[in-house]
Amino acid sequence: MNLDDRWIAYLHESVLAGSVRGAADKLDINASAVSRQIAMMERQLGVQLLERHNKGVRATEAGELLLNYHHRRLADQEDTVSQIADLRSLKRGHVTLALGEGFIGLVTSSSLRRFHRDYPQISVSIETAGTNGVVRMLFEDTVHIGLVYSPPRDARLRSHVAVRQAVCAIVSPAHPLARHEGVATIRDLASHSLGQLNQSFGIRQIVGNMEQQEGVRLTTMMTTSSIAALKNFAEHCEGVTLLPAFTAAQEIAEGRLVAVPVEGQALNGHAHVISRTGRELPTASKNLLRYLISDLQTLARAG
Repeated sequence: MNLDDRWIAYLHESVLAGSVRGAADKLDINASAVSRQIAMMERQLGVQLLERHNKGVRATEAGELLLNYHHRRLADQEDTVSQIADLRSLKRGHVTLALGEGFIGLVTSSSLRRFHRDYPQISVSIETAGTNGVVRMLFEDTVHIGLVYSPPRDARLRSHVAVRQAVCAIVSPAHPLARHEGVATIRDLASHSLGQLNQSFGIRQIVGNMEQQEGVRLTTMMTTSSIAALKNFAEHCEGVTLLPAFTAAQEIAEGRLVAVPVEGQALNGHAHVISRTGRELPTASKNLLRYLISDLQTLARAG
């Protein structure tokens, strides 16, 4: 039984687009041709690969197995091409990176600046997402490397470096918490209005665990996927947000925000550089990986 890569590509595009017609439009072919090839593959394999629902189509369990194979094959192809290029002493390539928004300042001011200086012909694509989104992109092999805060423990993830970065209360200098003596407790935060990241972020998951442990429910007035919005909420709206201090390093250095330590072992999360276990990264990605590891280690020493 042979697996036709073209048929699997039709399946991949259909799931990605959410419909067979969407896949056909992207591939610039007739929708009936896409549907016919997928049906032929289903007959050959003897299983259903797509299931339809009111919003389009999604992969069945068998379909997911084929898509995982497709992602691995594409990743292996990219890695092999990169290694052949290495043998020809080329310094070209492309790196895909996914990270939490809070890492952008650190990466662009240091890692990427030095990387582009040393490897000017290697291009970089950056995606921003919450922890869950970054992990999903790694599993799907759509990115090479991820930078996340407190990723889940999963044998499919390889952590290249992890540095402790405790969650702090980030407030404006005029906020009452900025004048708090000593370390604040989570109970001290309960009487203030908070802005928090949504549940797809490792930071929010850590804070939720702390709430459960302490039996305290914080008053969350704003939920967002944007760290920039949280910092503005703290600076301009007299609110409190919970973030590692490095995510607001520039604002803290400029005196616009203050990081107040918060008591609790559960808030001692770690920043990680991760990749998918078992994937041999292309050389261009390995080169960038060295700079990212160095930056996180420097961040740990500064803290």
